[in-house]
Amino acid sequence: MLYSIIPNEEIWAEDVQSPTFCEMVIGDCKMLVEQLQNGQGRIERILSTDPQHYLDPRYQPGQIIRFY
Repeated sequence: MLYSIIPNEEIWAEDVQSPTFCEMVIGDCKMLVEQLQNGQGRIERILSTDPQHYLDPRYQPGQIIRFY
């Protein structure tokens, strides 16, 4: 049993590396991208105001893209 004023989530938290995000414009679509290794990124969300970008399967969240 551990008695502490510090929340259990902080005491037992694992040292997890937080992902790195950046805003990118691909074509004319602005999006938030998680940087992966080897010059790749995963689309996290679309920041565009154009409704057509949300219907384009190339810009779906979760898609892997290459940085150039």
